[in-house]
Amino acid sequence: MPVEPRTRVALGALSAACFVSVTSENLPVALLPQLASGLAAGDSAIGLLMTGYAVVVAVTVIPLVALTARWDRRVTALVTIAMIVVSNLVLAAAPGYGVAVAARLVAAAGHGVFWSVVAAMAARLLGPGRGGRATAVVFAGNSLAFLFGLPLSSWLGATLGWRTAVLVVAGVAAVAALVIRVTVEPMPPEAPHQGSVTVRRVIADRALLPVNLTTLLVVTGHFAAFTYITAIIADSVRLTGPATSSLLFAHGTAGLLGLVLIGRHVDRHPRVTALVTTGGLAVAMLVLLVGGPGFVSGAAIVLWAAPAAGIGVVLQAAVLRVATTRPDLASAVYIVAFQIGIASGAALGGLGLDNGMLPAVVLIAATGGLTAAIVVCRSAAFESPVHGKAG
Repeated sequence: MPVEPRTRVALGALSAACFVSVTSENLPVALLPQLASGLAAGDSAIGLLMTGYAVVVAVTVIPLVALTARWDRRVTALVTIAMIVVSNLVLAAAPGYGVAVAARLVAAAGHGVFWSVVAAMAARLLGPGRGGRATAVVFAGNSLAFLFGLPLSSWLGATLGWRTAVLVVAGVAAVAALVIRVTVEPMPPEAPHQGSVTVRRVIADRALLPVNLTTLLVVTGHFAAFTYITAIIADSVRLTGPATSSLLFAHGTAGLLGLVLIGRHVDRHPRVTALVTTGGLAVAMLVLLVGGPGFVSGAAIVLWAAPAAGIGVVLQAAVLRVATTRPDLASAVYIVAFQIGIASGAALGGLGLDNGMLPAVVLIAATGGLTAAIVVCRSAAFESPVHGKAG
């Protein structure tokens, strides 16, 4: 079925919102040395801006999703994007570390709510049976964030200063919100009556448990390494400064290609794509671990992005596939697992960085990918639609 031009623009706007959300969330990764210098804080303290962000999302997402359950989905998306704008405006003006933490908390409070509705919004725009493809389309913004958002933020921070980089992110968020307001029609909630009983049922849903466990394992592993990717690049590839931005750009390019390939197949082959994502992370980390300084490690860092780009698509598609009712609350529970994974991974990576044990951080990432792949192999949540119907 052809997609109408207005729908294409609407999907593009949602993808742009995903782009700016991911770029904003990961600014401490791209601007690690500049933020550390400008805020008079250590590298691990800047890493805590990621950990604290993730903790706030994990704690607030379920109650906030329940609170906003009766809101129009477009309104929900616009409010949360506005919180990104405010957060980055405050961060750009922050005189010290304390204000920077407070600024990050503003965006964190809306982050989980945004991600609980954006995939379902895209699925409603494209129609039934295309949830995985819709998710891949809007989640292209994620890969573009790693392809362009983080390298450009890193470049802006190194050349014009980190405050300018943060202001640019705020401006892009404002433009994305405007386009969504113009192109996305009002979207009343599909299941407006969601009380505490419904929340408890979704949390206890055994069908979602393997998806959330896979999320926790693979995201913890990925972010243990990714939060400190600039430090890993310096240690393993011996690149610093502008050269780091070039490698991050190559990393993002590989991520975009990986997303395209995974997005094409996720609806028909959910288990295979999930194994490519989880197992691929483990393989890339093992190559990085044994490759030694130089080209092999650089190639591993680039190729790492291809399976990593599929994490959100594969897992969010599994949530939409399993949770046929109340996808926003099911997504909220999944987001809790995702954010706990980010917080745990960033904290573990910080411990390794502080103690001069970056190889241990890479090993944690490999272990997370491998154990997640085992769960995928054993879980019915990742069965293909044909196999599921036959069984």
